[in-house]
Amino acid sequence: MIDFRLYAITDRHLCAPTPLTEVVSELLDTGVTTIQLREKDLSSEELMHLAQPIAELCRDYKAKLFINTDISVARNVGAAGVHLPANSGSVSLVKVQTDANFYIGCSVHCLNEAKKREAEGADFLTYSPIYLTASKPGYGPAVGVENLAKVAAGVKLPVFALGGITPARVTECLATGAFGVAVMSGVMSPKNAGRQAKRYLDLF
Repeated sequence: MIDFRLYAITDRHLCAPTPLTEVVSELLDTGVTTIQLREKDLSSEELMHLAQPIAELCRDYKAKLFINTDISVARNVGAAGVHLPANSGSVSLVKVQTDANFYIGCSVHCLNEAKKREAEGADFLTYSPIYLTASKPGYGPAVGVENLAKVAAGVKLPVFALGGITPARVTECLATGAFGVAVMSGVMSPKNAGRQAKRYLDLF
């Protein structure tokens, strides 16, 4: 069951020089219940090394951990699931390799992609970029809240708004029917990450 409304996405470069594990610990301590480990420049071995202590933290806080793309790392560290980029293989292929308690989130950039992922068996979607954002510059123009409303209405899955989501924009996103928001640069900070996360959490 998707029971979280704030989906915190990591970027260890944004929070440097503070170690990512320290930042994640602060987020969990503030009340964040779901983390996506998204460190796409790491090899599987490097990702595994980084994921292990974060997975332990998530277990301690009874929080969900999702690993971006790497199913083997997700399984090995006991993560709640995996998050697949828009250009990845079918969700059904992942379902074959995992058990029924393994969640699969998917990134989508249009309604057709959202419907396709729903048909494949995804558990939830992130739709982006809602607003212009520095952290996802390669994903084309902002899609805006009108398209967010269409995607949220067009599928039965929980849809998380992603891309340029500041605390001031959360209410506008939720008003479209989005289930929650996904945030990277808004919480990946070398200082006060927990305080920034609380500004989002207080809106739910």
